Amino acid sequence: MRSTTLFKPVLAAALGCLVLSGCGAQHDTSERASAGSTVGEKPQDPASPGGDQEVRFLALMTRTAQGCTPDAPNGTGGGGVPKPEDLPGAEAVPTPRYGPGRTPPGVPNADGDIPVPLDDAAPPSKPATGSAPPATAPEVPLAGTEQCVGSEHAKRVGEAFKGTKPAGYEAMRKQLTELDYPASRIHRMPDRAGAPRVRIDLRVMGGHVALEVTADGGGVVAEAFGAPETEDVKVTDVTRGTGRDAPAS
Repeated sequence: MRSTTLFKPVLAAALGCLVLSGCGAQHDTSERASAGSTVGEKPQDPASPGGDQEVRFLALMTRTAQGCTPDAPNGTGGGGVPKPEDLPGAEAVPTPRYGPGRTPPGVPNADGDIPVPLDDAAPPSKPATGSAPPATAPEVPLAGTEQCVGSEHAKRVGEAFKGTKPAGYEAMRKQLTELDYPASRIHRMPDRAGAPRVRIDLRVMGGHVALEVTADGGGVVAEAFGAPETEDVKVTDVTRGTGRDAPAS
């Protein structure tokens, strides 16, 4: 199972990369505008494809992960990069390459011979089947930090919609983008009993967190669930129950 100890530092690193890229692009654009144009450009709409929605989203994910891992590196409970011996699984003694019970390379065995290490054989290649990936994928469990992150986002969205039931998909999508969830990560699902429903892809750098939001009488019902980390599986493809998970056409 993938360790969640470095979940928050990885998000912070991704956020830093995006911020640096954005700053560079903004500086370059300003120089071109001042050199070749006297008409000031309007501020870019954050909802546009080139806006900073993803930067704000990664900042939100970082803050949420920090709240779920206060003792993680660079969190409120500690600082710095973790030492190798402090990482999960470091207490386990690694198996030597020459195998347990065998003589290390360069050391004579009981017969006085010095064994020569051989390179590991390459794993057999899998035959190309040519079959398409499955249309659906099962839900994966969330644990540790990811479980906490999913719960916090579900609570955050539920409170934001409290007392305000969205009239339709567009209204729900608009309010979710105002909560710093990028439009590209919001995916429409079939209505449930006439109520609009969406899924939000919260997966970042190998994560599994996703959110399902359904309009309800007093606002919305937000539920966190786990999606496979592979990019070819969309959150709309994840099966959470019979007959309710097909994406909208």
